[in-house]
Amino acid sequence: MSDKWLGVIVKPQVRLARPRFGAPTRPPAILMFGVVFIAVLFILGGNIYSLVNTPPPIASGSGGSPILIAPSIDVQLGIEGLAASVIILVGVIGLGLLFYASRYVFQPGMAWRFMVLGMIMSGVAYLSITYLFLFKTGQL
Repeated sequence: MSDKWLGVIVKPQVRLARPRFGAPTRPPAILMFGVVFIAVLFILGGNIYSLVNTPPPIASGSGGSPILIAPSIDVQLGIEGLAASVIILVGVIGLGLLFYASRYVFQPGMAWRFMVLGMIMSGVAYLSITYLFLFKTGQL
């Protein structure tokens, strides 16, 4: 059988493949870690409370001066949750740097720098959260 019909029409030599429908590929692990990490920071910062109760982001005190931290345990302003999330993030990064310093066993100078920076960041985060707590409870 020839590839030409009536000497004019040429039969094309095309092979069509079936389309393959499969499950989508898995997202990268670092992306999943980032999403879960941001969600945990959001929850630990108390931002769920801010979403449910819709408090004002910043309040004003007597004389019109802005209040960033409400001096009561029962109330949380919108900016407080964000501030707590950032402080927790700084503390976690500091602890991560302490862990990362263990990779530089044979470079003690570099390990020492990472350890000092990690301790400073973790300490500042701890002192900041403690200050916020004492201010909210009225002990400061």
